Amino acid sequence: MILFVFEGGAAEPKIFESLNKLYFSQEEVKIVCCRHDLPTLYSHLVKNEYDLFRSLPFKENGIVIPEDKRLDTLFSQIFLFFDYDFQHHGGLDYVNKILNKMLDFFNDETENGKLYINYPMVESLKYTKQMPDNNFYNYIATRDDCTNHRFKNMAETFAYSKAKAYRFIDLNRTNETEVVTNWELLKDQNVKKANYIVNNIIDFPSNKDAISQEQIFDAQKTKFVNPSASVSILNSFPIFLYDYFK
Repeated sequence: MILFVFEGGAAEPKIFESLNKLYFSQEEVKIVCCRHDLPTLYSHLVKNEYDLFRSLPFKENGIVIPEDKRLDTLFSQIFLFFDYDFQHHGGLDYVNKILNKMLDFFNDETENGKLYINYPMVESLKYTKQMPDNNFYNYIATRDDCTNHRFKNMAETFAYSKAKAYRFIDLNRTNETEVVTNWELLKDQNVKKANYIVNNIIDFPSNKDAISQEQIFDAQKTKFVNPSASVSILNSFPIFLYDYFK
């Protein structure tokens, strides 16, 4: 059984719906929507001595665990998807320290789980003017955009017509062949951009370890966050797709 843990209860499940149907139809999948940010999850983990299962709202998500099953042996793989949230009121140092700890702890899907980060947030998936978008590697978002709650609307406004409201990956509104093609194009854009952020190369990396979540975060801090209070726009779902099936 595979466990997917999402920060939000709206965008992430909508995005994952087509991935689930297209790529995980033969798997037993459970989804937990936390409806809170990464620093809050971290506080729950600390309170529960880093026991992820005691820190997640299973009941609130309608997940009933059989009494004869142990949570730590029930899931063969665990994936977590959260936003960078560098606009958090606790400040950049606070958020960065937490994310460093979380990426170190959640670094293997078959053990504690694997954490994927969206920059600056999940709406980055639709921040594209066309498919493919040759300028995608140039797009950035500022901390001010996020602090003043502008980025979500910016992403929707910026998106080309089929990407608005995630229609380009919605199997209910777009035919399956086109959705598969769009996911491949999204994977191409985001993986190549991740390699550009980390290694200054606009191409697929030689191996997936060359664009680990830790390396992406370090490069974001060095090249964007620290010098200009910005991030290079990047979505983790296509990178997950690349990691999982490569």
